[in-house]
Amino acid sequence: MVFDPGLTDIFRDILPGLGSFFSIITELGNEIAFIGLLLILYWAVNKKEAILATYILVVAILSNYWLKYFIANERPPSSYWYPGQAPGNYSTPSGHAQSSITLYGWFATRVRRWWVTLIAIVLTVLVGISRVYLGVHFIGDVLLGWGIGIVTILAFMYLENPARRFLSRYRQDYLLLGLVAIGFVMTLIASFLPEPPNDNFGALGGLTMGLALGLVLENRFVNFTVEPHDGKRWRLVLRVIIGLVLVVGVMVGLAPILPSDMIWLRAIRYMLIALTGIFVWPAIFKRAKL
Repeated sequence: MVFDPGLTDIFRDILPGLGSFFSIITELGNEIAFIGLLLILYWAVNKKEAILATYILVVAILSNYWLKYFIANERPPSSYWYPGQAPGNYSTPSGHAQSSITLYGWFATRVRRWWVTLIAIVLTVLVGISRVYLGVHFIGDVLLGWGIGIVTILAFMYLENPARRFLSRYRQDYLLLGLVAIGFVMTLIASFLPEPPNDNFGALGGLTMGLALGLVLENRFVNFTVEPHDGKRWRLVLRVIIGLVLVVGVMVGLAPILPSDMIWLRAIRYMLIALTGIFVWPAIFKRAKL
């Protein structure tokens, strides 16, 4: 039952005419939306919390990729896909469901306000329903994604302090360079494996390497603070607007030169995107006193 595509028809009968609505909602569980949200948090709200949340998201998307790869469960038949949907990779578990409950759920555990918890629950449920409604996932994919996400949150909650004590013995730069190496090795391994349908590991490997390298460079050469030097909050608004335009510009502008269908070119493009958001733009706005 949980891997019966017929549930998509049931959802559409119960909730008719909501295809466009769920097409928008499903984007709230997309990695691109998460990157934008985390960059806003990093530039303008809470730098340390943004970095920690980014680590959690990286764990979620990396584990989801490899779980999908080894489970290799095919998507529901394309006849169920809502117009405009062209999903890549395998089906199980749902990446949108796993990443959304991991990130939004983590925010709820950190902020601990009833309204944040409510928003996290609503967004997570809607994103999960959207994947089935749009016909690109089975309900079993969504349930498994939610379960893995909950386990990830609990693991970080209970292991955060012991991990901090253990890692404090080592220089942060060395640990981050180790993460660069992990991203490189994973990309190298993936380049020798058969690629999943309409996808490759390049984006995830590039983001992992770019995140870690960007943090090394930012710590050493920038070390910006979120609070504007003169306390004027309009500078934060400019910081966010210009920064998002810059990151999107890099993402779109480099696409023809570093296309997504070639794993290493895709990895380089996403590494440059991460470097722009983590290091290049902070260096610019600090110098510009935004």
